[in-house]
Amino acid sequence: MDAIIQAPYDATVRLMLASLERNLLPDAVIRRLTRLLLAGRLRSGYKPTSEQQLSDLLAFAHSLREMPTAIQTEVPKSQHYELPTSFFKLVLGEHLKYSCCLFLDKSKTLEDAEKAMLELYCERSQIKDGHTVLDVGCGWGSLALY
Repeated sequence: MDAIIQAPYDATVRLMLASLERNLLPDAVIRRLTRLLLAGRLRSGYKPTSEQQLSDLLAFAHSLREMPTAIQTEVPKSQHYELPTSFFKLVLGEHLKYSCCLFLDKSKTLEDAEKAMLELYCERSQIKDGHTVLDVGCGWGSLALY
């Protein structure tokens, strides 16, 4: 974006976001702004030739491979894990799975319910031993470790 219009654009975006966060914008305005932003984003992705399109796509893929997996991980951890891991080790099963468990019958233990849910995940997603699993940071990696 040209430097001449960048500052007013940035100021407008900040004002609109502040208004949006305070619930001051009518739905019709939000829908129109969303359509404008999406249309602009779609236009920015189209290039005049397939070679330019491919070059941009490959450059983007390369930039993703070069960037770190995670940045500033300590701040989210401190906010998310307000309780120490030792607490969760007391109240969760051996897999430290806190998203959900599958109790197949009333006599099962928490460990059995954790294992049943992990097995169901693997069955439905067809994950086999040796497959690579992307852990997006939702706990202690119970599925990846299982």
